[in-house]
Amino acid sequence: MSNKTGQTPDVEVFELFGPTIQFLTPLPDDDDGYCLLMGDVPPGVVVPIHSHSDHETFYILAGEVQALKEDHWQTFGAGDVFDVPGGTKHAFRNVSAKNASFLIVTTMALARFLGQVARPIANLPLGPPSNEALQRFAQASLAEGHWLGSAADNAAVGITLLSFN
Repeated sequence: MSNKTGQTPDVEVFELFGPTIQFLTPLPDDDDGYCLLMGDVPPGVVVPIHSHSDHETFYILAGEVQALKEDHWQTFGAGDVFDVPGGTKHAFRNVSAKNASFLIVTTMALARFLGQVARPIANLPLGPPSNEALQRFAQASLAEGHWLGSAADNAAVGITLLSFN
């Protein structure tokens, strides 16, 4: 059960360079299971275009998010499902004035990766992520075989990436 902020009480919140996640199921070492996460995308936050071999399904709980699958943007609101087969290029953006909250079902492998690259909110310095933090994320993603869109790839689908110092 979530509280008024959309966060689940007593579950640690992690930040992924804008969006936040909470692991609602444990992360065992076996790859046979699935993981359930709670996600939150604040207003104005964008998840750049990327792909990975893992399947993800997003169930929108509250708010509205625009989601890209391959080259098509679609708007999703509460009660909608956005399903992303493995290997599919996808992105998100919240262009509304309210947080978008959703449940995410994905593989244990992707969940463990997110657990390695996400940063506990309690330990974060104020302000945007450093270039070093972004580079560590990019290197970890590429080491897992994930594809990350370039600035040109993102611009081609209407996403402008900002650079931080």
